[in-house]
Amino acid sequence: MAKTALFCAAVAMLLLSCGVAWAQESAEPEAGGAGLFSGSFGDSIWTVVAFALLLVVLGKFAWRPLLDGLNARQSHIEQQLKSAEDSRVQAEHLLDDCKHQGLTLVQQATEQAQRYQQQMAEQAREESQTIRRRTHEEIASARATALEDLWKQTGEIVLQVGSEVLGRTLTEQDNQRLIEEAVARVRQNGGRS
Repeated sequence: MAKTALFCAAVAMLLLSCGVAWAQESAEPEAGGAGLFSGSFGDSIWTVVAFALLLVVLGKFAWRPLLDGLNARQSHIEQQLKSAEDSRVQAEHLLDDCKHQGLTLVQQATEQAQRYQQQMAEQAREESQTIRRRTHEEIASARATALEDLWKQTGEIVLQVGSEVLGRTLTEQDNQRLIEEAVARVRQNGGRS
């Protein structure tokens, strides 16, 4: 495209200089040549040849390196744009991966918190049952101790009552027999008189 524009400019300059030279030659054949384009048709052709040679030299040594530099710059900019687009796509993928990892971590933390909550609730239930069982055992033990004390006190009361009622001192064997009979009666009645 640049070559065709250059060629068109050269042809236009050639036609313009030839046209001006013919116009000068026909209008002022013997004026003495004081104008800018004064000269003969041969001078015009040599001017056009020099201009064409200048265009060829400039095209080879100036335009080509200039166009090569512009093309290299254009390709460099295109590569940078492509690299920027690739970086943007990679950044989007990385962002999506980070979002996915974040959601996974939140989900795992939630599941772990639920498991911990269930473990703590189970542990609290077990401790509650252990305390309840221990309390029942302590109550049963205290009740058994209280009943044993009650039986002993009942035996002593029976011994005192027997001594007062009979008016005599009971022997150890009589004492033991009366205690056992009184305890048996109390146990039959369930502790009721």
